Order: sequence, then C-alpha cells, then structure tokens
Amino acid sequence: MSRDARLTAYKTVSESLPSHSDHALQQLLDTALPLGSGIGGTSALLEVAGTQVFVKRVSLTDLERRPEHLQSTANLFGLPAFCHYGVGTIGSPGSGAWRELAVHTMTTNWVLTADTRASP
Repeated sequence: MSRDARLTAYKTVSESLPSHSDHALQQLLDTALPLGSGIGGTSALLEVAGTQVFVKRVSLTDLERRPEHLQSTANLFGLPAFCHYGVGTIGSPGSGAWRELAVHTMTTNWVLTADTRASP
C-alpha cells in the first residue's frame, strides 16, 4: 500500500471512530477476528469504515482507572527498568496500559509526519 493510501485509510478510520459510542466500540471489539494473545493483551482484526484495523486490547488495572492516573505514563507499579518490554529475560507488560497507548500515539505521529517509514 502506498504512503498516500495508508494516510487516506488512517484519516478515514480516525474520523469514523469518534462517531461510535462506547457501546458501539464494544460491539466492534466483540465481533473482531481474534488473532492471538500475549503478555500485554489480546489482538484482533476488525473493520472500521471499510478498512481492516489491527487492534490490541490492553486491560486497565484498578490503579490505572483512578482519576488521578488517567493517561499517566508514570511507573505506577514501581517496576524496575528490567521489567519493560523487550528488556531482560522475564516477560512483562511494562509500566501499564497508558504508557503503551502513549507509545502507540507517538509512533503513529512519527509515521504521519514521515519521521519514520518503519511502520507497515
């Protein structure tokens, strides 16, 4: 897929999602084709506005749900650095769902601004 086609698909999907209620988003997730599961959550494939979208479902802990921790990328669990993704010999989901979301937002922005072409 060309860069222009990818950007068009991204725009279509990103403009479509906000029009969905929480219930409608849950229905999309419930009907998604499961792809697998790992340390950090489950993945699936769903269709949004005619475009196939890879999704990863990462559950929030009670601590992450607290209002003072909304979208916090802090190390809420006090995990040592060797517990982060891809570091060390033990598997770990890292420092929480909000940090994972922030990383995906950051890397998406790199693709959108052409700072990287490393994303499919």
